[in-house]
Amino acid sequence: MSLVRGSVRFTTALIVIAIGALLILALAWVPLRVRRIRLSAWLCTLISRLGMAVFNVKFSCREPEKLQRHQGLVFPNHISYFDIPMMLCVIPSRFLSKHAIRAWPFIGWAAEAVGTVFVNREDKQSRAEARRQVGEAVRAEPYPPLVLYPEGATGPGRTLLPFRYGAFDIAVQHGVPYLPCVIVYDQPEVLAWKGDESFLAALWRLACWPRPIQAQLIPLAAVHPRPGDDPQQLAAAAHHAIAAVLNVPAQMPAEHRSPLSS
Repeated sequence: MSLVRGSVRFTTALIVIAIGALLILALAWVPLRVRRIRLSAWLCTLISRLGMAVFNVKFSCREPEKLQRHQGLVFPNHISYFDIPMMLCVIPSRFLSKHAIRAWPFIGWAAEAVGTVFVNREDKQSRAEARRQVGEAVRAEPYPPLVLYPEGATGPGRTLLPFRYGAFDIAVQHGVPYLPCVIVYDQPEVLAWKGDESFLAALWRLACWPRPIQAQLIPLAAVHPRPGDDPQQLAAAAHHAIAAVLNVPAQMPAEHRSPLSS
């Protein structure tokens, strides 16, 4: 039964993604915007909601209007590959991607069509340039919001990794408000990465899971940094706020590295 369930869900998900990518490319040529967001980006929200249904993930968002109205950066905790559709279910948020992906057929084209910010982050100098590009991109187009994960990597599921405060440095330097968000899964071990597990293997494991998964997104209060604010202190405050909602121990911020470095 598990094999049949997994095969149906996995195949359905691949079909939805393939058709969705083609439609995104088609809509990229349509200049129409809905609530200031390009039509192709709204399709990502629809695909994410369909993906939730396919994998029997029950999504809810407390005070979704906080995210829907926010202009600037969004800083959620990071547990799984599923965190991206979690954010997209509420509003067509934007994300970062490696610059090389922009030239990929179909995938890169679709990413560009939905407003992805492409950066080069191969070395220290390029990461500094990437931070500048991110800051300028979000100041020029603060809406829809741009999502950065200050942990810099996916956590093991039931803990919160220390925050790298390069993301908060971007917010301070460019005067960009940010919205801390809490992603909560009632069974995080089902969605969290396991060692060197590939994305397809992780997706197959989720496809075979027999029980529904409760997933909740909780936006906290937006923060408007001022010139002279200490990014490390801001990172610590955001970490404590998210840790309190997750009911896990807060940890000291990581070394001064941008989340773009991982």
